[in-house]
Amino acid sequence: KTQHLPLAPTMATTALLRLRPAASATATALASSSPSHLSLRSFRSAAASEFARRPPISAMAATTTTAAKTTNAPSATAALLGAPALPLSSSLRPAPTVARGLSTAPATEKDPNVLEWPKNLKLDSRSSASPFYGLKKVEGAASAAEVEDDEGDEADIEGERDEYEENDDDYEEDDEDEIDLYDLTTRPQPYRSVPLPDRLHVPVVRLFTGEEVGHVHLDPSVFGCDPIRVDLIHRVYVYQRNKFRGKRNAGAVTKTISQVSGSGRKVRPQKGQGKARAGHSRPPHWRGGAKAHGPKGNVQDYTTKLNKKVRRAGLRHALSQKLLEGNLMVTSDLSAESHKTGALAKALDRYDIGGRYGTTAFMVDDAGNEELTEGSLGGEDEAGSLAVGGVDVNFKVASGNIKKIRLTNHLGCGVWEILKHERLVLSLAAVRTLEERLKL
Repeated sequence: KTQHLPLAPTMATTALLRLRPAASATATALASSSPSHLSLRSFRSAAASEFARRPPISAMAATTTTAAKTTNAPSATAALLGAPALPLSSSLRPAPTVARGLSTAPATEKDPNVLEWPKNLKLDSRSSASPFYGLKKVEGAASAAEVEDDEGDEADIEGERDEYEENDDDYEEDDEDEIDLYDLTTRPQPYRSVPLPDRLHVPVVRLFTGEEVGHVHLDPSVFGCDPIRVDLIHRVYVYQRNKFRGKRNAGAVTKTISQVSGSGRKVRPQKGQGKARAGHSRPPHWRGGAKAHGPKGNVQDYTTKLNKKVRRAGLRHALSQKLLEGNLMVTSDLSAESHKTGALAKALDRYDIGGRYGTTAFMVDDAGNEELTEGSLGGEDEAGSLAVGGVDVNFKVASGNIKKIRLTNHLGCGVWEILKHERLVLSLAAVRTLEERLKL
């Protein structure tokens, strides 16, 4: 028997169009048919005959896509289903997402020589460990920089804003920080060492004025060692480190079991009380007992021995290394007219030495050597200050409150202090004295 199902014409047409993207004559006929009840057998036969006459689906889809791209014709499926006619290319292209506050105009390309300071970087740009060390900030670049981190969904932004508005009493919006941009072209160039023998020709400057008063040619056997013997520097460094540790525990003595006061009788019975076995009352783990393996009054000597020639060779290579790095500075003298710290701190700030952000410096002088300082480039001390222990008294007092600097005479010039400080400042008198003492 013929089975009749209550199948609406619109449903049959939709099912047929899902299998074929183009409208067929059968679908049109079914859509225009007025009866509300349609034979299922007749529908199947009509659909099968129609599918047999049509080309494959892949070929039809390709033809339909090509036609839609060239003519921008409305899709047949959309026309039959009553949807608005849209080009196929526009239906496949995603809608552009524009962040709030930004225009749809094409953005300009960023300058590759401009670097933006990350907001989550908690580091001082003046620190040598910072990647922005030495870079200059771009003036007025905050308005030129476009904010690109607002590309999130607008709905999420509105949701977060509503959440913050609920707790308006407890939450206060912080002002937006300006974007800091730095110019990469202003990065200081790395220091290139001057080859020998030109490296030994060093200018002499006045410390307080910064003017260059002449040049001095350093001894190549003291300041021109090449290559630098790092092994010798390390041996002298270890020798001086052990010398600083020196001798310890002089006279420290602890008592043994035989020396601690107390009886030798057995404290409690061996068994029967449920307690640990115990003999006398002077064991090391008891209160008031002896000290196990304590010092016996012997002096602990940490000093080591090193030949004098090796120590001098290590100092020569350390001086040569500072000159190779460009961290050696020669001044006419290290004397001050006043013992005030402010004038000296201002003079050292010119060379980026001392203070909170300046570099460390080790200063060596030989102010007591009148024979060398009397005809020097710096001249005699106009203030007539007193020199004690090879250093100027006013300069010693003035430098006492400045951080990261240390002043000593030529005898205190060692590998340990040279390596500990970044800059090495030598007076002209100290240079002559070191050359006489260390030259080969």
